[in-house]
Amino acid sequence: MKIATLLSEKANYDAQLRGDINAYLIRLKANGITTIGTDLMVRELNDMGYVIDAESLVTLLGQSKYIAKVTVDTIDLSVAPGAQGKDTEKDKDKVHKKAVDTAKKRLK
Repeated sequence: MKIATLLSEKANYDAQLRGDINAYLIRLKANGITTIGTDLMVRELNDMGYVIDAESLVTLLGQSKYIAKVTVDTIDLSVAPGAQGKDTEKDKDKVHKKAVDTAKKRLK
């Protein structure tokens, strides 16, 4: 197999993994979930066919705009400034719409 093909497949795998992680995090936010166990997310990703462990996930999520804090035990999602404790229907609808749009783009 050519090296270029292997590198292309790796880049595609990484892009799909990041896309699935972002879609998962958006769904969590849409449902009002702000904290999730890292081990739970690792299991979900493994069930999707990815091979990842907690340490790798922590490294990958370290730069995510959706994450406030990530450790090998928990993932805390970022909350929009001023929205803490003030979940309005309008905000939930916005997040839900964004999650649906992301899902539709992935199906194309």
